[in-house]
Amino acid sequence: MNLSILNSDAPILITGPTGSGKTIKAKKFHEDSKRKHAPFIHVNVAAITDDFFCSELFGHEKGSFTGAIGQREGYCSQAGEGTLFLDEIGELSKSKQAALLTLIEQRMYFRLGGVMPIAFKGKFIFATNKNLENLVREGEFREDLYYRIRFFHQELKALKDSSKNILSEIIKVINQKKIQYSRFNFTLSQEALNCFATYSWPGNYRELNQTLDYLFFLDRDKVELGDLPDWLLNESEENKDYSHKSCFKYALESFERQYLETHLQKNEGKINQTALSTGINKVTLISKLKKYDIDRKKYKQYQSA
Repeated sequence: MNLSILNSDAPILITGPTGSGKTIKAKKFHEDSKRKHAPFIHVNVAAITDDFFCSELFGHEKGSFTGAIGQREGYCSQAGEGTLFLDEIGELSKSKQAALLTLIEQRMYFRLGGVMPIAFKGKFIFATNKNLENLVREGEFREDLYYRIRFFHQELKALKDSSKNILSEIIKVINQKKIQYSRFNFTLSQEALNCFATYSWPGNYRELNQTLDYLFFLDRDKVELGDLPDWLLNESEENKDYSHKSCFKYALESFERQYLETHLQKNEGKINQTALSTGINKVTLISKLKKYDIDRKKYKQYQSA
């Protein structure tokens, strides 16, 4: 995304099905912005009742209601100059929507029971798995609020729709897990990869991440078909429909990706040294890194002993 949008006060709306990675995307936006050293506050607004919404969001003064034994900071104050990520906004009641609209328009709020206005200095990011345009047409979501939060709209797709080659998307997540667990020798057999490619992934990226976490916990360098969970094996067997040609293509791409990442790791992400060690022309190497969405900067942190 354009840095000028990330660094501005303009709100961002992220939509997509459950498990498509909306929270991960919101954190990525935060970490890529000038606010990365400030707090990232994640709030599931659907979990807050109408009676406590303003108190939780804005905070309250001592004695403002029964049980308010002291002043309390709300989420707006906790976010400071960072990011306030309001998740599940498609579930907001009309009263919550009104309070949120006032906050966005004025960028000011009052603690419950307070008389002094407080400026909101952070950035809003909103997320929902609902179709807000439909909710507006049905009268369930305020039109003025919708247009306020839709300054920049990022729509995430289901895993099975996210790429023409779903296996490339799966391998990208596997490589992220390798870095997370520092397990760079971890691989899946071609049969296991084909099984991943034919599975429907109804839980999207969340299900994929949890499945890979399980496989990494097996503590094996190479995961075979028989190591996969039964539910994944059963559905993939029913839906199996790939040719020898596509299997060969998957195998070739999988090898090439892992080969490039191994050499990038050895050369600490340096393009010239990686080109020399692989014998690949520098221009071709850069093109391949782009093809497989490999970020060489990730390997700069792995210094030689």
